[in-house]
Formats: sequence, structure tokens, C-alpha cells
Amino acid sequence: MRVLQRRTWVAAMVAGLSAPLGWAAPSTVLVQHAQGATAVPQRPQRVVVYDLATLDTMQALGMAVRGVPQAQLPPYLAGYVNARYTVAGSLFEPDYAALSQIRPDLIIVGGRSAAKYEALGKIAPTLDFSVRGDHLLQDMARNITQLAQLSGQPAQGEALLARLEREVGVVRHLAAQAEPGLLLMAVNERILPNAPGSRFGFLFDVLGARSALRAQDLPARGTVYDFDAVARLDPAWIYVIDRNAATGSAPGGGALIPSQQVFDNAQVRGTQAGRKGQVVFLDPKGWYLLGSAGPTALLGNLAQLQQVYRAAGLR
Repeated sequence: MRVLQRRTWVAAMVAGLSAPLGWAAPSTVLVQHAQGATAVPQRPQRVVVYDLATLDTMQALGMAVRGVPQAQLPPYLAGYVNARYTVAGSLFEPDYAALSQIRPDLIIVGGRSAAKYEALGKIAPTLDFSVRGDHLLQDMARNITQLAQLSGQPAQGEALLARLEREVGVVRHLAAQAEPGLLLMAVNERILPNAPGSRFGFLFDVLGARSALRAQDLPARGTVYDFDAVARLDPAWIYVIDRNAATGSAPGGGALIPSQQVFDNAQVRGTQAGRKGQVVFLDPKGWYLLGSAGPTALLGNLAQLQQVYRAAGLR
């Protein structure tokens, strides 16, 4: 997160986003989102959400939800696996029969479901709360601010943003002191490196960790990256996102191999990270499923990084 010159991140985002959320009609408000602005009923009650980060935000704000996607959920969202919430499809595909029963007054998409924005907009007012990796904090601030005002609790939204800003600042301070590391997504025994600007580059681009790989050093698409390459790079930190642990399944079926087992090898043990005990298995659901874009997911991810950095003696 780049430091703002005259205003804090929270103050700037709230000031910039609160004004557009005004009355569009006597009973609606105009909500800013990734694909423009949409008139939405004030305090909607039959909301269908196809984005886990938004579900995270709405839970944090105590907002009513009627329909949810069928998905792997982190423990803190497990309450949505309940008969009181209608399963309205998946993270990729809506269940239109379920939507006809719910008769939603608001639909929210984001990330994996954003491609359905236009089709769902014909059913009910629809918002796209997708976030961009290199603008994740700004887009999160937009989403939190708009939802907090939509539900009539802007002060709660501001307090949540202030907490996020504080915790991000702590991690940035610690990460700046850490030696360069390698971020890998693991799909069973296949490992995929990430660098600044890549899918999970948020670790570097926003949280300030230093990368042992530059974007131009990433292997060409379709090229295998293996543990011999990890050993040659010899990173001081190895950060791992276990894709299969996040989704609960392996591509094409078959058994799931835990990343802790995959990374227990001579090449990893011989790296600086292996010798120093600095192989970090990041929370898979918080990083892969929610993309760190929900406030509870982000706070959990920040807390884990604070813990491992401080365990390494960083202050």
C-alpha cells in the first residue's frame, strides 16, 4: 500500500467514496462498484451473494443475506451452511431456479462470478465487487464503505477500515526487514511461482515483502518449475499457498497431497528458508479462495505474517 501524502488511506477512501452513495430515488441509493454505479434499495433484505470476500464483509457488518454459493468456506463463514440460507448456485454459475424463488432485491458478484454481471442485472440490481490485485486495499475500501453506508452504519465501516490500515502498516514494517522470499502456489506436487504483479503478488505489491523472483524471471507459461529451481534460487523465505487444501479437491480428481508433505524434501531443507525454519504455509482459504479481499480473511492473513516475522526476530 503506497503511503498517501496528506490523508491516511482510510480518510482518503471514505472521503472519495461516501459522496457518490447518494439518493437515486426516494427508496434507493446509488452504489459505486467495479462496473459503474447501480441504484439499489436502501437496506436490502433479500441479498444473494456470489463472492466470498463480499460475504466476509457482510458478515463483519452484520448485514442480512438470503442466498449464498455452494463453496468451500473458511470456519468463520461456516454458519452460512444452514437451511436458512438458500444455495443459489456456485461461485461461477448462478442457479436461476433458486433465484426465482428468492426474488432478490440485490445480487452481488465478484471475481469468479463477475462474468455473470450482465445476465444477473436483468433479474435484480447487481453490483460487481471484484478487486484488482494491485489496488486491492483501495477496492476493498470501496466495497466496505459502500456496504456500510447501504446498511446505514458508516461508522462501523470506517472503524473496520481503520483497523485494516493499522494491521497492514504493521506487516509492511516487518516485511520490509525480511530477506527476499519465494511465493509458490502448490497444486499437489506441481509448484507455480509468483512474483510482483502476478496473481498473488499482493504479498509483494501491497504488503511490501521482497521477492526473490522478478516478474521477468518467471518461467514461460506451460514450463515446469521444480524444486531444483527452488534450491538454485536459495530464498530466505518460502511462502506456500496450497490450492487443493483451499478447494478440497485436486484437479481431475484423485488424492490430495498436503503441501507440508510435498515440501518436506532435501532441496527445500537445503535452502536458507529450510535451514531457518522460514517455510510458511499460508492460510489456503484466506489466500486462494478469498484472495485476502474480505476483511476477516485479510486480518487473519496479516496476523499469520506478523507471527512468523516476529518469530524470526523482526521487530
